Amino acid sequence: MVLLKPTWAIVPAKSLLRGKSRLRPILGDDERARFARDLLEHVLGVLDACDLDGILVATDGDDVEELAVRHGACVRRDGGQGTLATVVNDALVDSCRRGALAAIVLMADLPRIEPNDVKDLLAALVDHEVVIVRDHLGSHTNALALAPPTALATCFGRQDSFAAHCASARAADLRLRILENERIAFDVDVPDDHAQLRSAPGVPEVEI
Repeated sequence: MVLLKPTWAIVPAKSLLRGKSRLRPILGDDERARFARDLLEHVLGVLDACDLDGILVATDGDDVEELAVRHGACVRRDGGQGTLATVVNDALVDSCRRGALAAIVLMADLPRIEPNDVKDLLAALVDHEVVIVRDHLGSHTNALALAPPTALATCFGRQDSFAAHCASARAADLRLRILENERIAFDVDVPDDHAQLRSAPGVPEVEI
């Protein structure tokens, strides 16, 4: 399989103590921090197994920075002040400075993602400039692949980010691929997602 090179992965991640705030009704602070850590470690472990030239974690947290460095990832501190789109866009520009010709942005809470899913993203990017995977509810963006990394300004953090990314790509006349992938699509934001994860066998990497 021919892949674009060099390709970097971007993973935005809040401090573990601030992450997964919508799970407060069912998880205490320590439990949420552990859960956020396990999710992030799973995503980074998957990326470790892929043929990437680098991983850049964008975070406001010392705890996330420490975890990322243990996985051999580079870290960009974002200060925790900007929007998610700003954090991701700045990280994409940073990846270009590090030599990236393509980049994939993955959310940090994808418990079912596997290395082959990342490889499918990379393969689709060979013939497209933008590849998007929506979340399981159909409105957010869980993965976005771009060639070059600054092909478009991202819309992460918006309630309609999937539609907004598609519209931006089409408006810029970029070759767009919408990739359907159930494992990338499943994220854990709210108690119902957590319950669904608990009820599904075969996800041993994430402690729930």
